Amino acid sequence: MLSIHEKLKLYEVLPYLSLPSNKGNGNINLWDYKQRKNLVLFFHHGFKCPRCSSKLVEIASAYPQIQAEEAEVLAISFDSLKDAEGFSEKMRVQFPLLSDTKNGDSAAFTYVDEAKKGLYPSLFITDRFSALRYQKIVEEADRLPPVKEIVDWLELFQLECPECSHL
Repeated sequence: MLSIHEKLKLYEVLPYLSLPSNKGNGNINLWDYKQRKNLVLFFHHGFKCPRCSSKLVEIASAYPQIQAEEAEVLAISFDSLKDAEGFSEKMRVQFPLLSDTKNGDSAAFTYVDEAKKGLYPSLFITDRFSALRYQKIVEEADRLPPVKEIVDWLELFQLECPECSHL
């Protein structure tokens, strides 16, 4: 098994990331969420990867719970916006799917899996101040934590800062 080291430091502010979204509203910039939303970032091999697709569907099924914790999910891959739109419609994914077709911005967060021509499946969870609170980079998406654990992290952030819930 490959040992994959974390690229970011816990409690530091996320690097800048601005990518086009399947939602048709131009680029999504992570910093636009600062002081407004907790974030769940899921980098993945792409929509043709069955394990990544399964993880996307799992996250999509819990999206209302995630939103209830004042959080947003952003999924990032090298796939085109057209592929993202097709996947979103077919699988009824409500959160934004971002496209890093230039293979650039994502490198600040995770590694490129040359064999699969995609990003290593990675999960990052931040608080509403864009401070990284959790990260995991793995070989396959089925090695990422279950959605219950993601929701638990988000609930913890809300408990730590109840006065922030009105922002």
